[in-house]
Amino acid sequence: MKKIKYDLIVMGATGFTGKLVTEYLIKNYGARNNNFTWALAGRDSKKLEKLKLSFKKLDTLSMDIPIIVVDSLDSTSLDGMTSSCRLVLSTVGPYMKFGIPLVESCVKNKTHYCDLTGEVPFIRQSIDSYHSEAKKNGCRIIHSCGFDSIPSDIGVLILQEASIKRFELPCDEVNLYVRSIRGGLSGGTVASMINISEHKPTNPEDQKIFRSPFALNPREDAESDKRQPSLKSVKWDKNIDRWISPFIMSGFNTKVVRRTNSIMDYPYGKDFVYGEVSSYKKGLRGYLKAVSMLITLMALQLTLKSRFLLLLMKKFFFPLPGQGPAREKRENGFFNLDIVGSIKKTKKISLNVYGNSDPGYSATATMVAESALSILLNEDKLSNRFGVLTPASGIGEVLVERLKDKGIQFNLNG
Repeated sequence: MKKIKYDLIVMGATGFTGKLVTEYLIKNYGARNNNFTWALAGRDSKKLEKLKLSFKKLDTLSMDIPIIVVDSLDSTSLDGMTSSCRLVLSTVGPYMKFGIPLVESCVKNKTHYCDLTGEVPFIRQSIDSYHSEAKKNGCRIIHSCGFDSIPSDIGVLILQEASIKRFELPCDEVNLYVRSIRGGLSGGTVASMINISEHKPTNPEDQKIFRSPFALNPREDAESDKRQPSLKSVKWDKNIDRWISPFIMSGFNTKVVRRTNSIMDYPYGKDFVYGEVSSYKKGLRGYLKAVSMLITLMALQLTLKSRFLLLLMKKFFFPLPGQGPAREKRENGFFNLDIVGSIKKTKKISLNVYGNSDPGYSATATMVAESALSILLNEDKLSNRFGVLTPASGIGEVLVERLKDKGIQFNLNG
């Protein structure tokens, strides 16, 4: 019989994003509250104690937050932690290195799980290995609960529900346009990017799946030949009167949205088409910005393929694990996204997603914390869907309500 001591455990609390999640929970809910109990977990007890002390000015009770020392790669250590709580929120990346043992432990001990991964190979392994058992054990394993991929996944869900309500049909084509964005990069993100670039599946079937736009769908759909948009140049988009260029996270986010559609039994339709791009104002200045972004992405791809360039960038330019953008930079960050849907290229509907802080860090800490609390505190409003899920299929509109007074809003236009 599982003996629950805590509702929530923040795993990787002393890492850069883990600290932001801890700070968010203390600021918004307190070190102690009447709604949920929580603890901090990590490898080093001294670092965990130091972290609690750093928040004493924010909440004098911060020193009372329980700590758990755990080894991310030791199954006995992980089982001791996951069997003591209802949900683990993990910020420990790269997830391809540290994620699978934790997911396995959560599923075995019937414990819910949320993370921030943007790593397709890790999620594919999680699905293949644990989806069926998680479903049977009644636990929600929800990956990608940060900027990757909540605005995309939840945004499309809200748009499609509005389309069905307004037109009695879902949109057969949806595009996300990044209108403006400002944010920084952390060492953990860099480590994940490098891990993904170095992942070379030996199985020919896996090689084909990872190249597919349906890489996270059930295996029978993952090799689909259906075409999906994939922008590789700068273009003028007459639908929004703006220049467009590739968006760095489109290759990942679009796969999450397509998984949502598949595991919810295709409420968006089997011919649903989805894409994401960065967009810029018309005129020469906007065009040059679009070209600049394209060149930056091409340079990044080249860097990740070259061991020499990668070593050079790691040494002189990329932040180290545990490092990230300064507080001022995070607080001055923002994101502004438009999601536009159409039915047979005639009837149209759109939604705006706006966040008032750094998308990859402050806003991401908010999103993953509220994702976890949606499961813990609003379980009666969630669907009875279990397994390896997405934010939209596992949480849905409940999260929109929790985020709207936290600086992240989803607003239908018109």
